[in-house]
Amino acid sequence: MGRKRALFGAARVVLTLVAVAALGCSSKKPGDDDDDSCYPDNDGVTDDRPYTFDLTVDDAGFSKSLLNTQNSSPVTLTLQNNGTVPHGFEVDCVDVTSAYPDLPAGCSSMGCFPPESMIAPLDPGASATIMFVTPVPDNLIYPFKSSSPDDASVPGLNDGQWSLM
Repeated sequence: MGRKRALFGAARVVLTLVAVAALGCSSKKPGDDDDDSCYPDNDGVTDDRPYTFDLTVDDAGFSKSLLNTQNSSPVTLTLQNNGTVPHGFEVDCVDVTSAYPDLPAGCSSMGCFPPESMIAPLDPGASATIMFVTPVPDNLIYPFKSSSPDDASVPGLNDGQWSLM
């Protein structure tokens, strides 16, 4: 009886592993290295060239409100705070189902920039440079804003758009 139970348990583990493998991306989320099966490239363009952005921010807004890159691309972003109070930078997550209506089961419906793409609020006159790789889900517009909670009511610090082609 104990041997049958052990064999049945082993068979159940094997079947579970086969089922998970068949799903292709059962535990994938944006940012995983191999999430192409969840988020195929919509425009078919792959571009490994690095993007460099120099942004300034002041008490009214960012120097650029629209940033364009390919997905899965390396980015170097420098933020200079020319304001009188702290301001930062962060990109919000977006729902990917408009670009990926047939999203496989187990794949995240949210596209997010990596954590290293955020710049904590900088003191006036300060600057910071970050490096990261843009997410895989493309054909989407990711909103960006100041990461300072005090900036939540300033329209120019909350209406940036990062377009991933």
